Amino acid sequence: MKKFSVIAILMTMVFAVGCGKGNAEQPETPGDSNEVIVLEEKVQTLEEENKALIEENSELKARIEELTGGKDPVLNPDGQAEGEEELPVFGSNDNGDILLVSSVVVKTDEPLINKMQFLADELSAKVFKNLEIKAKSIDTIEGKETLVVDLITPKDANAIGWTDGYFQGSSGGRSTETALIETFLQREYGGRWVEGVMFTLDGETIGLDHVPNLSQPNFK
Repeated sequence: MKKFSVIAILMTMVFAVGCGKGNAEQPETPGDSNEVIVLEEKVQTLEEENKALIEENSELKARIEELTGGKDPVLNPDGQAEGEEELPVFGSNDNGDILLVSSVVVKTDEPLINKMQFLADELSAKVFKNLEIKAKSIDTIEGKETLVVDLITPKDANAIGWTDGYFQGSSGGRSTETALIETFLQREYGGRWVEGVMFTLDGETIGLDHVPNLSQPNFK
């Protein structure tokens, strides 16, 4: 009887050991190790990038403080910094309807002729494929302060210019007139501005059928 008891105890112990091994934690596989390494490398990369961003942010804040004397820029109700104003630049569709295509931000106390040239440069870039537009002078015409704008023909004979690119066809001519006249007149502007605008082509009066309004002064 004792013999059978010993055998039973031994079998129980073997079974318990076998179950214990089955429930033991499985060893880490090579795939798991590789994933851990990749994740650790990503964490290190992100930490380095974050450190670089913090340093750049500190440098930008220091530069802002240097420029503003430690004071935040004062904004007007339109969101512009005090002493600045935004001027619209207009284009047009084939029907001659006015379209807002861009704008320029200028200093409020900038000389008026300079503001006109800023408008000219932006209008040229956005509407007239960088054809040269020169704000020449502000003269008195018919008793009114009038801006004189010269449209300049490209020196490259193969380049598309004003006469063959923007003064052709009734709809094309109307779009050109609208963009030029409305941009420089700034009818909605509330500050000091010119009362009219007149255009020339290479310093000469424009006398072409499809842009009749460019041959004479245009007033508000």
